[in-house]
Amino acid sequence: MPALTIGWVTWHTGYWWTATDRHCFRDPAPSEHEEVFWPGTAEGAVEWLRGLHEQWRALLDGLTDAELDSAERTATLPWGAGMSLGDVAGWVNVELTKNVAEIGLLRVLHGARNARP
Repeated sequence: MPALTIGWVTWHTGYWWTATDRHCFRDPAPSEHEEVFWPGTAEGAVEWLRGLHEQWRALLDGLTDAELDSAERTATLPWGAGMSLGDVAGWVNVELTKNVAEIGLLRVLHGARNARP
């Protein structure tokens, strides 16, 4: 596993969000981690993640309760086959929350390192 950095965590968030979106709503889904690129800057990562959020929200907003309860769209997910789309959407939220907490911790650690006398 690469060193845990804010850049890596934002890439990881974007990768899983992109892969989940493509598996559930578009083809083709990325087959390799290397197919999803980090934007290269903090500002680019923020823009990228905001764009993924807007896409994801728009896709989910247009679905019926029956579609959210269905596992049809999640059938090709390597980690979510058999789960309903609503469950997968919940997983995305938990994953995002975990990653935001990791970013917060990395910021605290970075600040503490720089605060040493």
